[in-house]
Formats: sequence, structure tokens, C-alpha cells
Amino acid sequence: MAKAPAKPAAKKAAVAKKAMTKSAFVAHLAAKAEITKKQVDAVLDEIIEVIKTEVSAKGSGKFVFPNLCRVTVTRKDAVKGGEKKINRLTGAEYVTKPKPAYNQVKLRPVKALKDALK
Repeated sequence: MAKAPAKPAAKKAAVAKKAMTKSAFVAHLAAKAEITKKQVDAVLDEIIEVIKTEVSAKGSGKFVFPNLCRVTVTRKDAVKGGEKKINRLTGAEYVTKPKPAYNQVKLRPVKALKDALK
């Protein structure tokens, strides 16, 4: 009896890992620190409040989360609209729209995190 030809090995599909949810993160920290999820959630909420007050107009405008990132805020001024311009790709003329002023929040990794990911 002849053997059937061998099937080619199935290609393993590249499975993308999903980002950790807040509840999974809280559960992980609670297990590591051996405290309740409610306590971990309270700590996270307080960290967020501290960052908000530091980067607000009343604060310094920047906050450094040790060994993780630097949070900074820059004020972007309003831009007037109504200027006529020409689209370089199509040659069509258009009128620019006004943009309101806003605060731009930036998060940049600190050197310790960059070195850890090398």
C-alpha cells in the first residue's frame, strides 16, 4: 500500500497580541503587589489626577513619570482661515478653514525606557 504524499506544513498565522486592558492591568498589579483591585484602581486614579494637575495651566506644564515617560503640554495658537490656496496635486483652488487654539499633550519615553527596549 502506497503512502499518500505528505501535505506541506501549515503556515503559522502571525497572531497579533492584543493590548492589555485596564482591568487586566489592575488585576496584574493587584496580584503582584498582593493588594486588592480596588486599592490598585485608587492608586491609578490618583496618579492620573497628579499628572492632570501638573500639566494644567496651574502646574508646571510637564510631569516626569520615573523610568517611563515625560508628559509635556504646549499651547498651539489659533489659525485664521479664509486664505485661498492651490492644491499642488490637482491644481484645484480651496479656502482654508480656521482652527481654534488648543493644548497639545506629548508623551516621550525617558532614557531608561529606551535602554530597556534595546
